[in-house]
Amino acid sequence: MHISPRSMGILIRCLLSGVFAAAQFPPPLALAAIEIGTTVKVVNQVRAKTLNRRLKLGDDVVYRETVSTGRASAVDILLIDQSTLVMGERSEMILDSLVYDPNRGVVEGVIEAVEGILRFTSSGVKMDLTIDTPFSTIGVRGTMFDVLTRLAAMVISVHVGAVQVTSAAGTEDVSRGQGYRVTAEGAAGFQADTSPEMKQAVSTMLALIADEGEGAAAAESGGAETAAVPGASIAFKKAITGKNPEDLIYLDLAGGRMVIELRPDLAPGHVSRIKDLARRGFYDGLGFHFVRRGYVAEAGDPTGTGAGDSGHTLEAEFSDVPVERGVVGMSRARNDPDSADSQFFISLGRAPHLDGKYTVIGRVILGMELADLLQAGKPPKNPDMIVKFRVGADVKN
Repeated sequence: MHISPRSMGILIRCLLSGVFAAAQFPPPLALAAIEIGTTVKVVNQVRAKTLNRRLKLGDDVVYRETVSTGRASAVDILLIDQSTLVMGERSEMILDSLVYDPNRGVVEGVIEAVEGILRFTSSGVKMDLTIDTPFSTIGVRGTMFDVLTRLAAMVISVHVGAVQVTSAAGTEDVSRGQGYRVTAEGAAGFQADTSPEMKQAVSTMLALIADEGEGAAAAESGGAETAAVPGASIAFKKAITGKNPEDLIYLDLAGGRMVIELRPDLAPGHVSRIKDLARRGFYDGLGFHFVRRGYVAEAGDPTGTGAGDSGHTLEAEFSDVPVERGVVGMSRARNDPDSADSQFFISLGRAPHLDGKYTVIGRVILGMELADLLQAGKPPKNPDMIVKFRVGADVKN
């Protein structure tokens, strides 16, 4: 048997470090059993080639797992850090590795997109993740995007955040609302419009994976604008279980759905006003006009400047509820406690200087990671828009 010099060098290094390695890393069979994620939706034919099995709802996917889908098939995988990975029909990917260190709060790993369509949505945890395609490498730092891999080219479309794409043509940052294409010949460039092939692939994927009643909206929108984040269905149902739907607000963004639980016990007047405006469609299409990382994200102004409102102010309903991360409060003029109207804010961190000075109307109980991904600015250059803002009791889930 002939062993090349390179292979011999690797073998020698492995032998010299054998005891050390054994102390830190599990043997190959144990590695193969390391859980990377769990299926939360399986549609038709989905196979895990590594262990030669057909995936079912609730199955674990493990280290070095090769997952493939058949015709009219899809799978939604909730990863160990609560990120989601969705594959459409006739697709294949390899979960090379995925490690979540809760002490550092960082996700690291590599995923190979071999062919087909997939959507990745981060959970808001810091990431150092790479998605490899045959023609490029995608650096992920926290975002939501679709990747379509074919024999001739790879196309990526970013919906939330930004990614870094490296190919033979160089490295480019691809941001929210942008598309980028890399061909097998090495040519690369931004795309002004989403290709019909990409639109169809995404639409079919989301229609397959969506819960009943969501598929039509995903197909009509081309799969990006109104579909709730795949993978969130189980978390969504868990979040709203036992809640009064009359006291829930579903705030839909391009990246998915946030759920706000209202507190009529704290601020009955303001809660009633918010629900009335929601039912009139007042908030639909409005942007987050002020976002500061770690502080607040503010919306509800039809002018987009922070100076507009609906024309009906309310008397203050202050409480002793602290303004912590996820708390939703009413914006007002600094020197007038009774000036709250339609504008509201979501607290992105602890803000003790706001305690007892602003009316608290509720708390985000699902989708807080979407708030962390909102474009910052006053106003942002490209503000994130509210697609729909509805009272839970008025929505067919």
